[in-house]
Amino acid sequence: MSTIVKREMIFDNIKVESRDKREAIRIISHLCSRHNAAYELRLIDAFRKRELLDSTGFGGGIAMPHARIRGLCDPVFAVVRFAWPVEWEAIDGEPVDLAVVAITPAEPEKNKHLPTLAMLARKLMNDEFVYNLKHCTDKNQLYDYMLREMR
Repeated sequence: MSTIVKREMIFDNIKVESRDKREAIRIISHLCSRHNAAYELRLIDAFRKRELLDSTGFGGGIAMPHARIRGLCDPVFAVVRFAWPVEWEAIDGEPVDLAVVAITPAEPEKNKHLPTLAMLARKLMNDEFVYNLKHCTDKNQLYDYMLREMR
């Protein structure tokens, strides 16, 4: 996990003025593109296409938006804590205050990230893990907690 989640990919107290998923996806795409994940417009398009299949809000205030990008060399993971909850059309109908973002290569031969993604999905179903993740006091504590728990 330490080679995938970088400290600079932890974003805390992110304001989504409209509190809706479309703007949240635009902001997430902008944040990730600043760190060379992919071009912002490609990310927006890929995240929105994925959301059309089914919402990535899986309950408990958590969303896991993900995008597959052609030509991406390595997967990129990010954590985004919103300043206030965002309407995400989650399966439980509750708004989202934490997004765990996965941007992965579209090419099958580059799918070395799948075990990490599966472990992360399992962790996000653990109430204690999610509670602690949401209650970290700042991005450094959040990063350290994820690093420790994802071993």
